[in-house]
Amino acid sequence: MKYHSKAYHVRNSSLTRRVIDLHAQGYIYDYCLYQEQQLICIQSNHLQPIASAVIRVVDQAFDRTSHTFMYVHTIDTGNGELGVLVAECIFTSGPHT
Repeated sequence: MKYHSKAYHVRNSSLTRRVIDLHAQGYIYDYCLYQEQQLICIQSNHLQPIASAVIRVVDQAFDRTSHTFMYVHTIDTGNGELGVLVAECIFTSGPHT
């Protein structure tokens, strides 16, 4: 029996789909901003200075929970850990190509 109704697809918004897509591409960690100059990994609680990570904005999507547009960023910590940051603002750092 299939329980994926219209309500499921509404909740699975473009923001959620984009994060799932990035996780599938290897950006497996999730990051949040911590005290303005650091990122914190949700899975490990590891702190990473923003200046030492390469942050790129890759998309903008509507968040149905907060009813605002959010920016989706990729994070490369330089030690092989790749992740995702979802924020209300655009953040960039590190060398850009």
